[in-house]
Amino acid sequence: MKTKLFTATASSLITLAALTGITAMTMGSIAATEPTPGGVVIAQGTISDAQEVKLHAAPTKPGQITVTTQANAQVSLRAKGVKQSQKADSAGIAVFTKLTAGETYTLYSLGQSTQATALNTVTPATDLTVVTTTLADSVALSWKHTNTKATGGTNLNYRITATPEKTSDTTTISVTINTETTATATIVSGINPDLLYTFTVTPVNAMGPGKSTTAAMSVTTRSLMAVKDQPFTSQKVAEVPAPTPTPEPAPTPGTKTIYVCPTGFTESGSNCTKTLPYTFTYTPYTYRTVVTNLAYTYHTVTTGPMPILDSFETQNVCPSGYNLEDYGVNGKFCRLYGPAPTAQVKDSAPAGFTDNGSNYTKSEQIKNNPPSGYTDNGTQWVTTNPAPTGYTDNGTEYVATTSKEAKVVPA
Repeated sequence: MKTKLFTATASSLITLAALTGITAMTMGSIAATEPTPGGVVIAQGTISDAQEVKLHAAPTKPGQITVTTQANAQVSLRAKGVKQSQKADSAGIAVFTKLTAGETYTLYSLGQSTQATALNTVTPATDLTVVTTTLADSVALSWKHTNTKATGGTNLNYRITATPEKTSDTTTISVTINTETTATATIVSGINPDLLYTFTVTPVNAMGPGKSTTAAMSVTTRSLMAVKDQPFTSQKVAEVPAPTPTPEPAPTPGTKTIYVCPTGFTESGSNCTKTLPYTFTYTPYTYRTVVTNLAYTYHTVTTGPMPILDSFETQNVCPSGYNLEDYGVNGKFCRLYGPAPTAQVKDSAPAGFTDNGSNYTKSEQIKNNPPSGYTDNGTQWVTTNPAPTGYTDNGTEYVATTSKEAKVVPA
C-alpha cells in the first residue's frame, strides 16, 4: 500500500500516537521515522481556487474555434452582430462552428475572457526556388506566398525540410535537415554536396500545417560550384547532365581579374542585389443598398376643453373633486370637470428617414468588404502586385539577387 506523507504539529503528536499506536517521542525522532503503511489518513488535498482551469481558445478547423474551460461551464462567444452560447462538456471543451474566417471573436467563461480568430487552412506557397551559394554545403531558398487574414495568412511560420536521396553507401550520413522561418527566404546549411535533395516548404498557421510545396535537385551542388546561381524550381523538370562551367576570362600581362556586380546591382556581401519599389493594383469601391424601415411612433394631443359634468351655485365651499369658481357679482359656483378630449398624432419621421405611407424608411449605400487579397486605403481598395520575374518580395520591396561577374582590368 502507498504511504501517505504528512507533516504533524507539536499539538497533534499525542492524537497521532493514539490513532496509530506509536509510542510518544520527540519531534526529531518522528521526523526521522518512516511512516507506517496502513495508517489513518488525517488530511486530504483538495483543488484550490488558484488551480482553476485558465480559459483558452484557438482555431481548430476552417471556421471553427475550440474553447477549453472548466467542465460543464457556460461559454459565450461574441463579435459584432454575433452572440452564441453553449455549455462545455465534461472535459471542459466547447466547439463553435460556422464562424467567419478572418473574424476575431471574444470568448467568456467563469469571469475570464480571451480572443481567437477563426481561420481557413493556409494555402500553399508558390514559386519555390533553390539557388546555390558560395558554399557547397549551403543553398538559398525563396518562395512566394499570398495569404489574407481570412484565408489563414495570420502569424505564419514556414517549416523547411531538406531530405536527401536514398543511397546504398552506408558510410554516407543521410539526415533530414529541418528549420523554421517567418520570412519567405532562408539559407539551408549542412547539406551533403554529393547528394541530391528534395526541399519542402510547408506554411503553418494556428490551425496547423497547410499543403507543402517541393522542389527536387537534379544535379548536386558540388557539380554546380563553377556555375553561378543555378536554380531548381518547384516545377518538375527532366534530369539533365551538369552544365559545363563557363571559363573565366584569363588575364593577360598587365591586367588583372576583378569581380564586380552587374550594372544596376549593388554589392551585398558576396552577392549583388537590385531592388524595385512595390507596384500596386487599385480597385474602386463597390456598394450595396441597405433599406431600413421603422414602425410609426405617436404622441398624444388635446383636441378641446374639459367638459363641465356638474355645476351649482355656492357660498364658499365645494364638495371634494369640484372647483370653486368666483364670478364676482354673478356669484360663486362649484363645478366638476371631465377629462379633456385627446387624439393620437403620428410623429414626424426621424432624421434621415421619410414617411412612405406605411412606415418610416431610409435607403443607404453601404461600402462592401474589400475583395480577397485587397485592403482599404481610405479611398479605394489596393493590393500589392506579385514580384516581377527574377525578383522576390522581402516584405518591404522587390529584390533580385545575383553573383558578381569576372572583369579583366588593367593591373
